[in-house]
Amino acid sequence: MRYLILTALIFFGGCTSWHNPSLDMSVNRSERFKADRAECRERSQKATNSAPDNDLPERTYTQNQDLYTKEVKAFQCCMSGKGWIKK
Repeated sequence: MRYLILTALIFFGGCTSWHNPSLDMSVNRSERFKADRAECRERSQKATNSAPDNDLPERTYTQNQDLYTKEVKAFQCCMSGKGWIKK
């Protein structure tokens, strides 16, 4: 039973990575990924107003989760727009 649960967790856990099939072979993929990831993180934080500020308002757990979910969706849309896909 333990092995079945472990296998399910690994399978559904999301051992995924980002791939960009449209990149030319002469381009350093890891450097391009780091640059795109940094830009998309910044854009998603700005789009959802989740960038850290000095005067953070008190939020509930649900509000933090909603904000995080919006930020993740904005990040994934940005990465998809740059040609990156999750595999």
